[in-house]
Amino acid sequence: MTTSQDDYKQNLSVKHASKTGLRGKINANCIDCTYDPNEVGSWRKQVENCTGYSCSLYSVRPTTLNTKK
Repeated sequence: MTTSQDDYKQNLSVKHASKTGLRGKINANCIDCTYDPNEVGSWRKQVENCTGYSCSLYSVRPTTLNTKK
């Protein structure tokens, strides 16, 4: 990743982590773990496609309403 992409990912993660409540913290964790700015799709789409089934946050990761199981 280039520095600007690192900065973008870091800023996105910090933005979500600074929100009150658990949702922001979960989103920030998923961004740190899964999101790659070089890959196709937004951070939310990449997290939605996560295959980390053993992750303790897998069931509460950000997804769109029509993909929740």
